[in-house]
Amino acid sequence: QEELEMLKKGLEGYQKKQSERGGTKRKAGGDILKKYFTPRNVKETFRMLPNKNAKTFSDTAFFHEVSVNMPGGRKRHGTKIYCPAHNDPKVPKLDENGEQVLDQNGKPLMIPSPCPLCEKSRRILATQNNSIRGKKRDELDEEGQKIFDNNKKIFMDAKKWEARKFYIIRGIDKGAQKDGVKFWRFKDNYRNQGVYDKLTPILQDYIDNFKVSFYDVQRGTDLNITMVDSDFNGRTYKAVNTISFKGPSKLHEDPTIIKQWVEDEITWRDVFKPKKAPNTTPYEYLQMALKGDDPYWDDSDPNNKKWVFPNNPELEKMANDRSRNLDADADENFEQASDLDNVGGGGVNLGKVPEVNTSQPTAPAEETSNETSETAPTQEEKPVETAETTQTNVSSQSDDTPNTSYDDDESDGDDYDDLPF
Repeated sequence: QEELEMLKKGLEGYQKKQSERGGTKRKAGGDILKKYFTPRNVKETFRMLPNKNAKTFSDTAFFHEVSVNMPGGRKRHGTKIYCPAHNDPKVPKLDENGEQVLDQNGKPLMIPSPCPLCEKSRRILATQNNSIRGKKRDELDEEGQKIFDNNKKIFMDAKKWEARKFYIIRGIDKGAQKDGVKFWRFKDNYRNQGVYDKLTPILQDYIDNFKVSFYDVQRGTDLNITMVDSDFNGRTYKAVNTISFKGPSKLHEDPTIIKQWVEDEITWRDVFKPKKAPNTTPYEYLQMALKGDDPYWDDSDPNNKKWVFPNNPELEKMANDRSRNLDADADENFEQASDLDNVGGGGVNLGKVPEVNTSQPTAPAEETSNETSETAPTQEEKPVETAETTQTNVSSQSDDTPNTSYDDDESDGDDYDDLPF
């Protein structure tokens, strides 16, 4: 009898846990892809939903854009990778003995979570010559101009590794309502010519005209988005041309569906996750990406699908010799130990955390889109050719950057992946 009661209690506990999971249940790779809103058609319709944070209609997040490995020795440029330093909670700063550093009030001094890519960007910037700081190029003599030009090259190199600011909006793709809640991610544009800059006056006009919130479930509005083809560096990208509102309407005719969408617990963090691979943490993945040795899932040969770890044969062997069936890995509806850690970016021994500069990032640049589909079973999957773009001019230099003072004429550098859209 005692054994039966124990079993019954265990079953009831599991059922309760399953019920509490609700919309936050781990999603398979294919389901994650459905949670991206990536406008590609000439006309798209998007309906914004109330933001779960309730502070503003959008969330802010930071991602690095780097080149990653693909089958056949190819590289995918501009892949967005989650930045722990800007997105995760701060961690205690430790001294050389692994002891917590305290502030003047005796409380632990907190610093950003470690990020190898952010650290590389800072190390590169630190090599600039500050003797001409605050001066424009045409104010300098010949020697000063050489220093200026070299500083600019250093800046452009560091810029490749810095985290970029993105906005994320929660809503419904009216062309694929069956997919439920989706997230529209687009880059901040320091020249005020991005998607966010096109969107905000439209939303303000709607409030002024109809005296109701644009995401009100009864009298909010669908957004019409028109796309155009835009060429850059020999490639064609989809770019947001215009955004307009339709007028007051119900979110959906079925109150049950409205309730389901509004109360869905999924957040952007469930969709735009840190990248990882078997037997590695997200931090370790970033370390490998920094060296160009990031792992990838190679399914080019249907009879020999496998993980590839460039220059890491031991990790590659471990990944492909796992006792767990690789087919099961393609379904992410299983719970891992990392799922129990709400902080994210786990696996880093805080006793070995490198000192991280607490300064804020430089003003990020414009939207870019250069991602293709990714089939790695346990990595964050990306949609095919995302279209998080909007037209502006070709310049990509930020006005708010450390150790630089480039005038407008000097700011149009060759930033290979920082598209102007």
